[in-house]
Amino acid sequence: MSDIFVSHAQADGARAGAIVAALRGAGYDVTAGGREPADALAAPAKLSLILWSRASVEAADGGAVLDQAEAANGRGGYLGVLLDEVALPFGFGGSSPVDVAPFREGNDAQTRQIVDAARNFMATGQAPVAALPPPPPPPVDRSGAKKLAALAAVAIAIVGAIVWFVVRSSAPTTGELIEAQLGKTPCAWLRVDPVQDGSNGRLGLTGVAGNPAQAGAAVLAIAQAGKMAVTQVSTDKVAQIDPRECAAIDEPRRLRRSPGGRLLVTGEPFVLDYAIKPKPQALARVQIALEKADSSMALFGVEPNGQVTWILPDKAALDALKDADVGLTSAAPGKYEFSVYPDHLGWTGLFLVVGEQPLAATKPQGTVQSAGEFAPTLRQATGQGKWDADMVWFRIDPK
Repeated sequence: MSDIFVSHAQADGARAGAIVAALRGAGYDVTAGGREPADALAAPAKLSLILWSRASVEAADGGAVLDQAEAANGRGGYLGVLLDEVALPFGFGGSSPVDVAPFREGNDAQTRQIVDAARNFMATGQAPVAALPPPPPPPVDRSGAKKLAALAAVAIAIVGAIVWFVVRSSAPTTGELIEAQLGKTPCAWLRVDPVQDGSNGRLGLTGVAGNPAQAGAAVLAIAQAGKMAVTQVSTDKVAQIDPRECAAIDEPRRLRRSPGGRLLVTGEPFVLDYAIKPKPQALARVQIALEKADSSMALFGVEPNGQVTWILPDKAALDALKDADVGLTSAAPGKYEFSVYPDHLGWTGLFLVVGEQPLAATKPQGTVQSAGEFAPTLRQATGQGKWDADMVWFRIDPK
């Protein structure tokens, strides 16, 4: 484990090199790049120094930097450095970066400022996100017209009651508030269990994580930071993926934009029927609900060992299921249901990627990739355009 990991866009290599040299000169063990080295994933650096620049806030060059920033922020190891005058990505606006913009190589004062900030971090840890300022005091009524003031007070009370009722009836639930935060958790794809939605203090999670207990603790911290009345988080319905294979879910997570609803698996309980030869099988029904803007789609299977299978690489493969023995039905345009037949016990995952254009790179139907092979393939395939993703996990038990 190194002391400091410096994450930067490829275009900022020279400026990052000057910072790395200064940190090493101060006695720190430093590694650098767009993503933390694989052998450091089990024991990440205490400090991840994230270099924000024009390049690193653009997904085409800095997507890995944002991923690293989210991961570091989640474990309390994030410190941002502003190399250029840019707006920080969503989720980092409440933190105070080390502002050296515009950063120039050879500027000793700027590098000293960064080294001093790193030294302070190593001693005190990550600074808390700045709190919002208190609201301004209400204006003082100086009119002296008590009768008018009384009438105004009554009117305000009536309007306030109406507004309170409308706002209260449309206010997001605890589950909805937490759901909106779940996409930020690295090595996890989580949803709120509709049965345990946090309304009674107990929140259930579904999905997958490299460390379900750690993911549950992170969600509990989110609830407590938002002053929600959640006292317990259950991860009984969360599958565990090999932590070394996080790329299998982190790449789809990078595309996650909406709370889901496009992908569903029905037919529980899912049981493995050993009477089926030569391979025992379980039956599950998959429902896909595409939206009008979803011009393309691809469906993948993912296993807890990180292995990814290209089940339906494109829309044409989905339409071709009408000629397969999977019971394909389509109740309405964009609405599909068909059968899948898993042949093993335990957890199985499916995820759907949709976009406004076809994937720029695909693999033939049935292709199996490791997490390490799949991640760059999907990143290349979705490098341009608008994308969204949905994921479900279900468990198969013996009959």
